[in-house]
Amino acid sequence: MDQPSLMVIFTDVYERTIDDKKRFQVPAPHRNALLAGNEGSVFYIVVGERPNTLSLYPEKFFESKVESLRTDEIRDREVLDFEQSYFSSASRVEMDKQGRIVIPERQLRLSGLGSEIYAAGASYRIDLWKRDDYDQFMEEVAAKRANLHGFLRTGRRPTESSPGSGA
Repeated sequence: MDQPSLMVIFTDVYERTIDDKKRFQVPAPHRNALLAGNEGSVFYIVVGERPNTLSLYPEKFFESKVESLRTDEIRDREVLDFEQSYFSSASRVEMDKQGRIVIPERQLRLSGLGSEIYAAGASYRIDLWKRDDYDQFMEEVAAKRANLHGFLRTGRRPTESSPGSGA
């Protein structure tokens, strides 16, 4: 299955606050990259894979990824569960002229995100993390960093017995 193309790669992490109007400001480097890459100012925001996170996908990427899934050809209860939970938790949101996005109340409630967050680049998406959870996550992966870098170098998934894994 082909991976959807994306002109923008999101990196770095930025401290942000969700204000009383449920808005957060997309980091300027991400906004500028989206606009320069003709990706637009629209995102799909979904509950993230990890607890207390939300993920923002640029509209074009999200829609091409969904098209490539073709879940209608798979007859499986887990696919139905995925479709019903994932897509019902997704919202289409647009940045205003100041680069802010209003996060729907439903996503805030489902994610338990809170108001003090990090906006962390994650390749083709931006993940919003509860600050304490992100700090803890980074401490946990620090011990595995050499193994994770091996994945980037080789393109192969790390194994427990691979060099640098500590095994």
